[in-house]
Amino acid sequence: MRVHPVLLDSRPPYLESEGGGNSLLLLPVGRGPLIAEIAESARKVTHQPPVVFPSFAFDEVYEDGIRAACPSVAEIVDRATFTDPFSRYDSSDLLLLISPHYYPATGLELEAFVGIRLASGGMVRHLLAFESSSLGTKELVHAGDDGRVRRIQRYFDPVTWPFPAGVIASLVPVACLLTAVEVPLLPLEALRQTLTSRGIPHQDVPFRGEFLELFDEACALSLAERRLIAMSAQLVEGSGQAPAEGALRSPRATVHADARLVGPVLVSDGAVVEEGALVVGPAIIGPGARVGRDARVAQCVLTPGAVVPPGATTRHRVVSAQAAGSSGVPHRRHTPGVANPVIPGPEDTPGLGYRDLKAMIEAPIALLALVVLSPILAVMALLVKLTSPGPIFHGDRREGLGGRSFRCWKFRTMRVDADALQRALASQQQMDGPQFKMSNDPRVTRVGKWLRRLNVDELPQLANVVCRQMSFVGPRPSPFRENQICVPWRNGRLSVRPGITGLWQVCRR
Repeated sequence: MRVHPVLLDSRPPYLESEGGGNSLLLLPVGRGPLIAEIAESARKVTHQPPVVFPSFAFDEVYEDGIRAACPSVAEIVDRATFTDPFSRYDSSDLLLLISPHYYPATGLELEAFVGIRLASGGMVRHLLAFESSSLGTKELVHAGDDGRVRRIQRYFDPVTWPFPAGVIASLVPVACLLTAVEVPLLPLEALRQTLTSRGIPHQDVPFRGEFLELFDEACALSLAERRLIAMSAQLVEGSGQAPAEGALRSPRATVHADARLVGPVLVSDGAVVEEGALVVGPAIIGPGARVGRDARVAQCVLTPGAVVPPGATTRHRVVSAQAAGSSGVPHRRHTPGVANPVIPGPEDTPGLGYRDLKAMIEAPIALLALVVLSPILAVMALLVKLTSPGPIFHGDRREGLGGRSFRCWKFRTMRVDADALQRALASQQQMDGPQFKMSNDPRVTRVGKWLRRLNVDELPQLANVVCRQMSFVGPRPSPFRENQICVPWRNGRLSVRPGITGLWQVCRR
């Protein structure tokens, strides 16, 4: 069984070209084009040389660009050549299909995705990127044929979020491709739909990070900006000082003495920046690209061979070789594409803040409390075990800081079938919200009533404090079903760690 990487290439609208070396794989994103970064990610999971499969008709200029950017490429094939797997691969082989359409912002990590698949048999796997929402929610209104609203459904990311944006990579057994005469490989979403419709078993693996949709010019610029800033930071860290004016120049690049580079700016091999030109970063001047005399370039990516005419002003663009002579009309400012935003917590912010320090202090105190109270906890555990059938502890899934799910522990004070009985007792609910409460709840055990009255049934949550899942004081941890009524209230509640004690305990009446 061998894993063969196949890099799928395409030309988005902003790379306006009928030929030549413009494509997503050849997009400059740092010291090299995107294909070099993807090929290195594939090399970590297989030593088979990559094959490039473009969705467009290509010429010698494109082939030369691909081989110069990634010498390890085995071949560049068209659809007619590639769609005959009988002669190319064994039926036991696997194809690792990678599309740069949806690309992880921090780079492609394939080890876990491929490793799990190799151990799970002959199932197709897809690495799925999901749509994003600024609030992590989306509402859909369901209306009947008469136009009346029947239902408003709210979805929360990631608990009830069924909205994939696209496929980052697919791992497909060649045997699955042999089940049909023609299977589309581009885009990967079409491959996923086709194989699913034909009954091929598959598994979707969610990608829960930030991704960029590189068919959007703004996201392509954002990826280049991220790579440049990271490169500049590495240089500063390695040398102890920033490069002059933030410029990262190749020794084989030509920059006139009267040109200004305001970084971070990367000038690649063979690139030329003429007299009087001004380049404001983050910007990448690709191999063989040229910035004309007195031209102004701000926050752009110049693809290989692109030319900015003398005196022209170009900003916020990916400038392709064919389109470089256009008017240089300013495009919109670019913003990063974000997948699955998480409510900020102390782990998501730099530096040691109040909440970090608070958790570091509380964890050892909670551990000490567990040791000191261990005799009392042992007696409680024995009483729970002897007075009602079932486990001693009850661990319910709750949402904590940033919406992260964790198991919240307490002594079991109810019957083991309490959840099922709650539905039957719904008519006796004494709360008007999502929480359930009633006087003389028949689900509570005899010992459970005393543990609740003394407020000691929550003491096992000291273990949650030790694990930094909870705090001593804070909003009580609640399950997902109670956190989906009001979005701002949910975000506020989940912006801090839940507490063992809080307003619910202080103001029960």
